Formats: sequence, structure tokens, C-alpha cells
Amino acid sequence: MRKLVLAVLSIAFATSTASADLIGDLGKTLVEAVYTPAYNAVYALLTAFMQLVLDILVWNPPLDSAYDAWSIVRTVITSMYLVVLTYAGLKLMAGTMVGENERSTLKKWVGGSILSLLLVNMSYVLYESVIQLNVGLSALVYKQPNIQGFIAASAAFIILLSLQTSIVMLVILLLIVRTLLVLVGVVLFPIGIFLYYLPPTRRFGKLIITVIFANIFIQFFEVLCLRVCLDMFGAIGGSFTSSVFNTMFGMAMMLLMLFVPLVSYGFATLTGMILQKATEVVTNVVPMPVHLDTFRTRGKQ
Repeated sequence: MRKLVLAVLSIAFATSTASADLIGDLGKTLVEAVYTPAYNAVYALLTAFMQLVLDILVWNPPLDSAYDAWSIVRTVITSMYLVVLTYAGLKLMAGTMVGENERSTLKKWVGGSILSLLLVNMSYVLYESVIQLNVGLSALVYKQPNIQGFIAASAAFIILLSLQTSIVMLVILLLIVRTLLVLVGVVLFPIGIFLYYLPPTRRFGKLIITVIFANIFIQFFEVLCLRVCLDMFGAIGGSFTSSVFNTMFGMAMMLLMLFVPLVSYGFATLTGMILQKATEVVTNVVPMPVHLDTFRTRGKQ
């Protein structure tokens, strides 16, 4: 009887063990059937997105498509200058602007208007030159990265890959918006110049010009950020063999690229302050073609 019980227990144990192994193998098969294809899909998508980031990062849209719109804006602004200068001339002829303070104000205003008129008509060439400067600086620091080195090579990190994909999508959106604004900037640049040299609208013109320049140089600062991260990874990355570190480093690099516009805006603001001081010096030394004493005398008569 005891032998029979032992035999039954042995058969039951062997059966349960075999069932457990079968269930484990079945579960592993199901996981591999679902999990691995999901990982491959995310991996392929992330690889394509990171390559797209590099493609957009080094590309600038052709400005020719915005030339006609810029030409219309330039013509309208030039006509407005004629109206404004005519109004100022009539006011001056009427003798309403007298006194040393008024003369100094008029001197600055006329000088600024002349400079502004020249800049508006040259704004397309100036804008294109700034774009080329940005391209040249970006080419100096650009380094082609190995994007595979920042992607986890194990299906165990599918959650990290999904998070990294979301961050890369935000970077792509940022670069697309930057590209569109480069084209819009061709039209907004002369408007910003015109508003900047009109005292009542100076702050709006300054804001427009600052945003335009910040948007242009986002490309350079993005490339610079990428280069610094790659050099840093090359210096310390060899000490780590885990794909988790590579993935986390790639995520940190993409997060930094999202904050680059703030750096570019700060750079544009500082540059604008320097240019403002320079233009003030230029407008202060512009000689008045006619002395106000002549009109002051006529006004008293």
C-alpha cells in the first residue's frame, strides 16, 4: 500500500513538473510572439525618427519662395515712410518743432528713419547673409553621430525606447516649427525693422527682430549641443557597456535639444543690445541737412 501511494505521488509530481515546464514554455513563446515584434517596431520607428532629426537639423529652406511676399512688404513699408517723412516735414515747416530738445529729437528720428529705410530695402540680403552665417558656423561644429549607439539593443528596454521615441518626436516638431519660421522671418524682418525705428512701436519691433534671430541660430546651437554631447559620450561612454546608459544618455541629449531655443533667445537678446548701441551711435552722428533756425525764424514771422 505504501509503495502504491509513493508511486502515485511520484507520477503526480512528475506530471505537475512537466505541466509547469509546458506552461512556462508556452508563456515564454507568447511573450516572444508579442513583445519582440513590439520592440522591433519601436526600435525601427526610433531609428527612423533620429535619422529624421539629423536630416532636418542640417537643412534650411530656400528663401526664394518667400521673395515675392517680402517684395510686397518692402513696397508697402517704403510707401509708409514717404507718408511719415512728409508729415514730419510739414510739421517742421509750420514751425511747431522748435527748441534744442526738439531739434535733437528730430535729428535722431530723421537719422533713424534714413537708416531704417535703407535696412528695410536691404533686409532680404541681410536676412540671407545671417542664414549663411548660421550655416557656416553649424558646418564648423557638426559631427555625424552614430545613432545606433544611443538606442537600447535589448527588448527588455522597450519602455525606455518608447519614452525616447516620444522625446525625439518633440525634437522633430521643434525643428519643423523652426524651419517654417525661417520662411516667415523673411517677411517679418522688414516689418520688425520698421517698427523698431518708430518710437511708439520700438519694443514690438525689437521683439520681432529678437525672435527672428533666435529662430535662425537655433540650428547652430542644436548642432553645438549635439557635438558637445557626442564628445562627452566619446570621453566617458567607453567606461560603460550597458545599453541602458547609452539609451539614458541619448534621452538626456534630446532633452537638452528641447531647451536650446532658450539659449538661442538669450544670445539674440544680447546681440540685439549690442546692435542697438551701435545704431544709436550711427544715428547720433548723422548731420541735419537743414538747420532748424531757418524754420524757427519763419515761424516767428
